[in-house]
Amino acid sequence: MYGTEAGPSVIRARLRAARRIVVLRDPPGQPLGPDPRETVKRQVLAAAFEECGTQTVRGARVSVYARPGHC
Repeated sequence: MYGTEAGPSVIRARLRAARRIVVLRDPPGQPLGPDPRETVKRQVLAAAFEECGTQTVRGARVSVYARPGHC
């Protein structure tokens, strides 16, 4: 997949508008990237969503997040 990622403020607004989010995560133990876009994603997920579940697929983790009480 190819594309251009939006800036942190656009990412924040779009994540806050979502009810559910599917996240492709790194394997456990990987360092967190310092990119401001990645930081805002982690902040919004932690503040406004709960992790419903995670599956490991070929070494990567696929997680589903939803608004609290909506898993």
